[in-house]
Amino acid sequence: MEKSNINLRNAKNSDFEIIYQIKSKSIKPYIEEIWGWKEAYQREVHRNNFVALDTRIIVYKRQEIGYIVMEETVKEIYIENLMIKEEFQNLGIGNEVMGKIIDRAYSENKIIRLQVFKINTKAQRFYENLGFEKTSLNENHIVLEKKIQFK
Repeated sequence: MEKSNINLRNAKNSDFEIIYQIKSKSIKPYIEEIWGWKEAYQREVHRNNFVALDTRIIVYKRQEIGYIVMEETVKEIYIENLMIKEEFQNLGIGNEVMGKIIDRAYSENKIIRLQVFKINTKAQRFYENLGFEKTSLNENHIVLEKKIQFK
């Protein structure tokens, strides 16, 4: 994979539907298993929580194939969502996106925190391979954190 094929662009309000489609296909199996999937409810939750300013669209070879939602403070980058369409997973795209975030966290002296569903072992392995460590558990999620090692 050529790095030049991956770009992040700022989301717009008009990206609501594409982000919802990526999100629903990515997390539906986990939500179905934990709580059951109710389409109208999920769409309403997305409508209430979608903030274009916090969202970046992942573009690969001019296709919108994923997105990332981050919230930042002075000390932390919190990754709310990183979703990539299934057919584009395992191509190194997630690694490249996370690599950029890790580099920025290093340069800005920030930790990175996120959570994944306990039943999403694929995501757990992905983040653990990037050096994230489990820091806590709640009923349905594992919280992971990457403390940046400063030189």
